Amino acid sequence: MTTDAMSATTSPSRSRLVMQVSGALVAGTALTFLIVLPAEYGVDPTGFGALTGLNRLRAPTEVVVPTEFTAPPEIAKAEDTPFRTDTITITVPPFTQDFGAIEYKVTMKEGDTVVYSWKADNDLLYEFHGHSLATAEQPEMQVMNYIKGKATSGNGTLNVAIDGIHGWYWSQADFSEYPPKPTTVELKLAGYYKLEPGVLTMGRPTE
Repeated sequence: MTTDAMSATTSPSRSRLVMQVSGALVAGTALTFLIVLPAEYGVDPTGFGALTGLNRLRAPTEVVVPTEFTAPPEIAKAEDTPFRTDTITITVPPFTQDFGAIEYKVTMKEGDTVVYSWKADNDLLYEFHGHSLATAEQPEMQVMNYIKGKATSGNGTLNVAIDGIHGWYWSQADFSEYPPKPTTVELKLAGYYKLEPGVLTMGRPTE
């Protein structure tokens, strides 16, 4: 077989190969834009996915949550007044005075909420708690303990379960320092409360 005859035989095969590869590329591109992108990625540049419903294959399952406009107050409630914000500076005395301890409490009603942050310049032992106020009709106090620990700061929220006073007891954590020094606490509050009784020393309001 001559060289010319071989060239005549192989040329059509190359042409067909080029056409087959080109056809495969075109078909692959069409499949990508028409099917793969809408079904797998939610991208529908041609509108074919919306027309055929393929884009719904990518959409997340919708769950209808019933809406009620009478949610219980622990979830949502309206208030008559705007919430208040306060920043209070409190001095925890050295251990040579009032045993190095102090309390700060605010008055809150059941269902009230407060957001708080406090920061001290030294480690302090603290207890976050609240209690009801004894009355003639209810002489026994209800006490609720929330959080306790040792830290230089604390952040959080409180949704009050009982009427009464709620707040913090701080005491010095280091008794080795001499001469003993006081510790300053900056307390930031936001929510619904009254700044009463405020600072308590050994369970009594300060003058």
